[in-house]
Amino acid sequence: MNSDSSMTTMPRDWSTLGKRLDNWSPPSGGFDPSIQWATHYARHSLIPERNGKPGGARAGALHIEYTLKNDDLVRLQVSEVEKAGFTTMTTQAGINCANNGLLTPRRWSLSCSWQNPLKVVKNSELDQQQKGHVEGKELVLQGSSERRVPAPRRWTTFWNLFAAIQHLPFDASATLNFDLFEAFDQHKAQQRITYAGRHPIALKNKSLDLHVFEQTGCGIMPWHWWLDDQHRVVLAAGNRRAYLLMECKQGGVA
Repeated sequence: MNSDSSMTTMPRDWSTLGKRLDNWSPPSGGFDPSIQWATHYARHSLIPERNGKPGGARAGALHIEYTLKNDDLVRLQVSEVEKAGFTTMTTQAGINCANNGLLTPRRWSLSCSWQNPLKVVKNSELDQQQKGHVEGKELVLQGSSERRVPAPRRWTTFWNLFAAIQHLPFDASATLNFDLFEAFDQHKAQQRITYAGRHPIALKNKSLDLHVFEQTGCGIMPWHWWLDDQHRVVLAAGNRRAYLLMECKQGGVA
């Protein structure tokens, strides 16, 4: 992705949201990604209609809280709600991270709960509890049983990227190379995030001037991360889903 004339003022990441943007306004004001903050995103499915028109709907939410505990430790609290049909899955995660460019997890806990009013099976039978930590050169993953996998030299999780990308400069030299673990389970190697430039967005009742980072790698469709001048992630879109920033607070809960 680049900012030349071949790109329209309404990139696909935004146009596929369609009328869902009509009453949306991005958070404004100052923001410092290096001190305590909390963000709340609407999760949207991006599934085009057969005629090519925008499709999908709001399909959950993502809430992230960032706290710098000391010079070496960052704490992330994550809550993600995914809705599909009659089923709602809620994931809660607490992640202690190294204070480095990828916010590499050191120790974490994870819980998944399911709700389905049809109750084909008991919701509690689907619930999961996991925890894990880094031990030497291994990731120790503990659920119903324990397993160990080699720890990549540079790795992080999808949720951590919402914080890590906010620390990158808006410059062509800004890159991240790493392996990705989604929900500490699905390993996707050889990820790369690069700065793609600045791009104006013309919405129905507003215009935005945003910075774009592009993520590519094994096992994923490309992701685009859209940031404002204060380094807030305003939109993250890829793999037929998008996270649109609804609220952002410095030093507290959004």
